[in-house]
Amino acid sequence: MTVDRGGAFFALIALVSLCSAVVLIGPARAQSGDRGDGHAANHDWYRTLKTKSGWSCCSGDQGHGDCRPVQAHQRQDGDWEAYFNGSWQEIPPDAILRDDLNRVPLHAHICERAGFVYCFLRGGGGT
Repeated sequence: MTVDRGGAFFALIALVSLCSAVVLIGPARAQSGDRGDGHAANHDWYRTLKTKSGWSCCSGDQGHGDCRPVQAHQRQDGDWEAYFNGSWQEIPPDAILRDDLNRVPLHAHICERAGFVYCFLRGGGGT
């Protein structure tokens, strides 16, 4: 019986590469919608967002802000809803900002305090 050492070597390299990629990627984590979760990564950008009437969307500090990535989707009736404060809630149409303002367009983002949605950016990635 002959062994193809070249083929076995390349198969081993492919297997090691695949395992390394899986370990480096790690598990995907959905946005919780909890206040402060994910805010620090985008704080400088969130501070620049304004409501349609010109008020700041973001009033929180870098670690505990009210703006954050959020799970969201458009319903069949055309309205949007997002998961925050532990449940799916409707987004007021006047809180939805222009899509071109979303610097992280694969994710939706919300700026909300005490259940009041100041600003919302739709995400194109379905999350």
